[in-house]
Amino acid sequence: MNIGLLGFGVVGGGVLELTQSRSDIAVSRVLTGLPEGLATYDFNDILTDDAIDTVVEVMGGLHPAYEYVTAAMERGKSVVTANKALIAAYYPELTALAKEKGVALR
Repeated sequence: MNIGLLGFGVVGGGVLELTQSRSDIAVSRVLTGLPEGLATYDFNDILTDDAIDTVVEVMGGLHPAYEYVTAAMERGKSVVTANKALIAAYYPELTALAKEKGVALR
């Protein structure tokens, strides 16, 4: 699994740390933050990277998280989010889009 990580606060840093010792999961890009070499400030770098199959959204808030999550699913990428506000506000729409695109929303 190749991950595009949206957010690099406490939770995002934890995601990166958990994946570093695994051979089956790798963080390929991190939006808006460190670490160097993985960082990007353009979501399209994650969206258009065909090697990235899963987007992990840990930014929080509704926007731009909603736009990033929906764009990722539209592009055929599965999404994992810790964003309760996003799920509470858009659950029916997000689950319908995931089903339509044949991707996972977790």
